[in-house]
Amino acid sequence: MLEHWQTLAAAGVVALTITFFLVGLARPKKKSSCAKGCGCGKSSPKPPRHPSV
Repeated sequence: MLEHWQTLAAAGVVALTITFFLVGLARPKKKSSCAKGCGCGKSSPKPPRHPSV
């Protein structure tokens, strides 16, 4: 069993990777603040006004 430690380590890494992907898929998505006519009620930020020279 000791000679197969790399196989067990690789299987552990794969299991952790799959777990992280599944947890990421299961989390609710954050809403984007697009401010582009999506009807979310947020207004787009106004650009700073520069004085005329």
